[in-house]
Amino acid sequence: MTPTWEQVRGSNYGTMGRTICGTVHRADGSWSRIWHAPEETWRYENEAGEPTRIENTTDRWFRDENGTMVHSVKSPYTLYATVGVASPSYLLRAYEMFPPSGTRGGSDQGFVAPSAPRAVRVRGRDGWEVSAHDQRANQAVSYVFDAELGIALRWQRGDDWMELENPILDESFEPTLFTWTGPSHRAEDDAAKYQREREERQRVLAAIPQALPTWLPLRINAQSQSGEARTGELRVSISGQAPQFTLRRWVSAIGEPKAEGPSDSTPERYRHSIGDWTYEIRSHQDISRDDCARIVDSIVPVDPPNRDPAEIAAELVAEEHDRREAEVLATLGTGRVLTDHLEDESLFIRTDFTDDAAWRDIAVAAMAPVPQGDGTEFAAYLTCIDNPEYDGLTVDGLLEAIGESPTYYAFLVDAETVTNPEMPIVVVYTEPDEPERPRGRTFRVIPSEMWGVENNLSIANMDFESFADSADEDGVFRGFPEPERPVEEVTTREIAQWIADDVDTDVLREFHAQIAGRKYRYPVSLFEADLAEVHAHTRDTEHGEHAALLGYDEFLDATAAGGPALRGTVPTHNGYWTFVLDRVSHRPIAAYRITHAPYVPPAPQDGVRQPMRFEVPFVCTEPVSFSTLTDDDDLIDRDVVQRAVLAEAARLHPDSEIAGGVPTLQRIPRLVGFNIGCYVHIDGRPVFYVSIVTDVDDEFIVQEVPPEGMRVVGPGEA
Repeated sequence: MTPTWEQVRGSNYGTMGRTICGTVHRADGSWSRIWHAPEETWRYENEAGEPTRIENTTDRWFRDENGTMVHSVKSPYTLYATVGVASPSYLLRAYEMFPPSGTRGGSDQGFVAPSAPRAVRVRGRDGWEVSAHDQRANQAVSYVFDAELGIALRWQRGDDWMELENPILDESFEPTLFTWTGPSHRAEDDAAKYQREREERQRVLAAIPQALPTWLPLRINAQSQSGEARTGELRVSISGQAPQFTLRRWVSAIGEPKAEGPSDSTPERYRHSIGDWTYEIRSHQDISRDDCARIVDSIVPVDPPNRDPAEIAAELVAEEHDRREAEVLATLGTGRVLTDHLEDESLFIRTDFTDDAAWRDIAVAAMAPVPQGDGTEFAAYLTCIDNPEYDGLTVDGLLEAIGESPTYYAFLVDAETVTNPEMPIVVVYTEPDEPERPRGRTFRVIPSEMWGVENNLSIANMDFESFADSADEDGVFRGFPEPERPVEEVTTREIAQWIADDVDTDVLREFHAQIAGRKYRYPVSLFEADLAEVHAHTRDTEHGEHAALLGYDEFLDATAAGGPALRGTVPTHNGYWTFVLDRVSHRPIAAYRITHAPYVPPAPQDGVRQPMRFEVPFVCTEPVSFSTLTDDDDLIDRDVVQRAVLAEAARLHPDSEIAGGVPTLQRIPRLVGFNIGCYVHIDGRPVFYVSIVTDVDDEFIVQEVPPEGMRVVGPGEA
């Protein structure tokens, strides 16, 4: 007889607090022997029988990449995590994924909407498989629970999985199993290190004499507490409140030091020099200049350091130089080996060793922050490789050295980089060959543009060819051209008015009918264009085999002769119009429409929950620009939508506390089929609802969106 999920879960709860051992197999083919005694005691052994991790209530050991055991004393201020692989606790402590109701600190977000159990076998043992949704990872997750013991035999999420072989419960473990007496070295305790550094800073600060003000502006607060009206007797509670501010000081002859956080982001209110000192007041509160001056004037000064200010200033300059020099040297990668840095790093490899100073300048320039004009800066994050072993390394040599590693690009500093004043750096595509992306393709980039190339390639935000195809004729990428700026910003209503009397073809009449029939204005940018360039661009653009074109040939004929024009586009349902107008009269010259094939969802995958398909009787086909909607437009009252949503939520959850339901949009167009999103809090849990405008005023189709998501489709859509 097949058990229910609640029964299977209960059998797993029965493993709480019990010792467990077994062999854990992983998706990469590795395996470990595991011993666990709740709550915090663990031992891992590899295939060779060597311990790789030992943990008890007070200590922790793990084997590092050099094979040495590293020891740390556990601290409540230190977080330990296993990065990159799933923890065996997913199997041996599976119940933490679906804790009993009311468990303090527990969360069931990792195992939502479990399926009915089904019988399976894992490594020779009978079990019950249950699938669910992990909301934290937004992935399907499945467990197989041992039919006899209740322990989890298998866990899977995406492509990652673990299986437990030969599980044994309630075995008595020797305490020595969870200690290590062999050679080890102490791990750096970040919390202790921070505490030591903090204490040293406080010791230094305590030795610096404070110069304190003797006057502060006070706001007097008075609260009557008791009294007698006939006699005038009164007891009043008096308190004073002064503004919060930071007082900085420095010896004027030495110069102003760099402000450190949080003072660097606190507004400066006042600055004044008195005697040897300059004083500065910073505060997020408004303090009048007169009050600031009085505060500074009241300061009881202290003696400056008993040294020549010029000597101190020179020391500070030298220290700053040494600090920056140390930072540069640390980044240059002297002696690094290329093959040690092939994962998740942007390699910057020196291949020319004729000029050490030039290499340094190039590396510094390539990693220098580049201001963006809005107060932000971007920089390339590079792993420099400076090793004579790579002297003369070619692109082919690089590809051979990298092999099948996951890195798909690298930077080379070669002789051209060193000798060319622009310092153009080689960028190499290192992934396997693709039809339009050959392995070993290169372009060059100047240092000031390195940030854009590295930042975007490192997160796959842009393709390699996006930069390579934008390089100048000499193969050097010097940045993308300035974006084309429109000469006019208009709306569909204005365009419809301009062309109304000159639509002399069926396509232009269709274009006019579509934009003139829209209920709401839509913004359109008009660009200066040469018709010959528009013709060539349109002719060479690949629209896709499933796209439907209207007026395409007429458009090419009308633009072939060239001449000045205005070019614009207007979005449609599943496509867009492209049109050209006479630059002076705004007479329509031509237009064509591209309509893309309707979206077809991918085929369902086993174990992956699919978004709910919700079909409605109508679809909104008019694109809406919320930036152009105004209160004068025909809008739906947000309160009406909220009431409809809350009513549906109350119907679905009659015994729950319902709140929220405010539409996410500030202005809602009255268009049949338009979707409106709202968050409703049901017993404090946020649930998303969608309201769809109908053809009856202030009536909506309201649907609660399930955890796996929802697709709203029209009649006949997939």
